[in-house]
Amino acid sequence: MDTIMPSHSSNERSLIAAYRKLRARLGRYSLSHSEEDALNDAFCQLWVGNYHTEGENEGERLLYQSMRRRQISLWRSGKRHPQTSLEDAQIAEPPPETDAEDTYRQIWKLIETELTPLQQDILKRHDMEDESYSEIAKTLGMQEAAVRMQLSRARKKIRETYLKLKNKS
Repeated sequence: MDTIMPSHSSNERSLIAAYRKLRARLGRYSLSHSEEDALNDAFCQLWVGNYHTEGENEGERLLYQSMRRRQISLWRSGKRHPQTSLEDAQIAEPPPETDAEDTYRQIWKLIETELTPLQQDILKRHDMEDESYSEIAKTLGMQEAAVRMQLSRARKKIRETYLKLKNKS
């Protein structure tokens, strides 16, 4: 093995051997893409982190633990934010009588009448002038979180008011 990888330290060789051994063992169960990614990520973390292993068995144990933690984390995030397939989704077409310019004018009227001047300014800067939250915060002397909150509240108010108006007509 020294002749194959002469530039690697014994620790690196142990980690590489552990990776190959674990990959071969897990390969018998036909790894999914996410499982294979988890194993590769675990290897990279250990490699970059300069973990010192005492032989292949410890390297394999560290790889397996890191891989397991990543998979658990992915599973938990999937439970919190489930993803649904859009293959069978039916996308509703806008009604033919909807005039885009009329809708645009209605929304701008709502922005001008329903929002505070600060919310109007933040909305225009972010959505029309493509300024980042940090740029807006710096210009207005605010915290970035406050800018995000104001923009979120402004959008929510416009959305709710617009839907109320649409339901009345």
